[in-house]
Amino acid sequence: MRWQDIQPATPFSAVMSAAVPDERIRSLTLLYQPLIGPVAYSLYMMLASEISMSADLAITGTHKQWMTHTGQPLPMLADERRKLEAMGLLETFKKEEDGDSVYLYELKQPLSPADFFADDLLSVYLYNRIGSRERYRRLRESFAVHQADKSGYEKVTQGFDQVFTSIHPSEMRSTSGEMADAVSSASILQGSGEEASYDFSREELTLEEIAAHLPPFVKREELYTDVNETCIRQIAFLYRYSAEEIAYLIQDAMFHTDHLEVKELREAAKRRYRLQENGRPPMLGMRSQPPQLRTVNKEPATDEERQIQYFETTSPLEYLHSLSDGAKVFPGDVDIIEELMSDYGLPAGVVNVLIDYLYIVNNGNLAKGLAFKIATQWKRKKVKTVADAMALAKQEHESRKHYEQNQKQPQGKQGKQQIRQPLPKWMQEPEAETEQDEESLQRARQEAEKYKALLREKKEKRGG
Repeated sequence: MRWQDIQPATPFSAVMSAAVPDERIRSLTLLYQPLIGPVAYSLYMMLASEISMSADLAITGTHKQWMTHTGQPLPMLADERRKLEAMGLLETFKKEEDGDSVYLYELKQPLSPADFFADDLLSVYLYNRIGSRERYRRLRESFAVHQADKSGYEKVTQGFDQVFTSIHPSEMRSTSGEMADAVSSASILQGSGEEASYDFSREELTLEEIAAHLPPFVKREELYTDVNETCIRQIAFLYRYSAEEIAYLIQDAMFHTDHLEVKELREAAKRRYRLQENGRPPMLGMRSQPPQLRTVNKEPATDEERQIQYFETTSPLEYLHSLSDGAKVFPGDVDIIEELMSDYGLPAGVVNVLIDYLYIVNNGNLAKGLAFKIATQWKRKKVKTVADAMALAKQEHESRKHYEQNQKQPQGKQGKQQIRQPLPKWMQEPEAETEQDEESLQRARQEAEKYKALLREKKEKRGG
């Protein structure tokens, strides 16, 4: 859904099943806000507060109210709304009335602290956002329930039958079917609504792909229960496992039984990840370009298309790893990538373009300040594809080059020849064939072979 579909005058209704209790507000503030950011948090609180003041827990209005209450432009609020949707805090519905769009928003209760920390995906995401094991531990302990010391006490609580001794047995059941009829015809009660729950609408792998890697003795129907399917997709997303790796985990979890238990599958996934990553939590931001934002979906015909395809199919962490010739990536660089993707919302392929440009012009240094400055500009210009990022980088480099030349140009005479700054290959202007020597052509061929080899390696890892 594009933000252009919503205008300030576009009407909406918003409802929720019950007012958000203080415990859930605290959960939203301390647990969800680090994930969704202050603007999305404010948007949820604004809607929840207004709805709670209505007797029927429903309000109507226009989207201009969002702008007035938050002080933010509508395009940004549309993006922030999507964060609430992704976290399961908001469900959005749309219909057409007389050619105009009308929206219905249903707010969901935040998860309780216990359910939040029990969720593998949300708890790991929060851990990565906080960035400190000690801070995460303190935050978790702040929600701990301190049990009263009952040693030396005797339980003397009275039971129902001990207090209401005069009730006749016939009064303990409904008669004439009247109560059953009343319950079946009643409206949904306040407080009976669903809590926040997220889903994975973009399927990166199918259960059929996973089943194809399972041996014959494994019961495939175990994959297709709602609980197990949700768990499988969550694990695939969280740990970036391939269909073959998921199949291996399923075999491990079902080694002594014919049934697939969610708990066993999660433990198997954690064990495998710890072995691979030495206990480091998964980095959710290290993902490749989303399929819907890729532009080269066939065999590339030119060097530029090959470069674009490589950027689109490689995660920023993998690309940094290749730039450092397989050496361990500097943790500070990983943090920069995390912020570029989470705080600035740049897709993975666009981040790769930015990395490539900064890595070349700054002698292998990502230059945090410059990275965030460019990211701010690209976010404002809504750069989503690799091709757009490359084109914009070229334009900005030309502007920067002309500015520097004008600053260095001596008054009244021609300045000395400017030293050529190193640039990524895709940013360099093609030279005439007569000026290309054999050495440069050989380097170009080697570079192309390197990208081909990396692509082949990635396909082999994915089982492709």
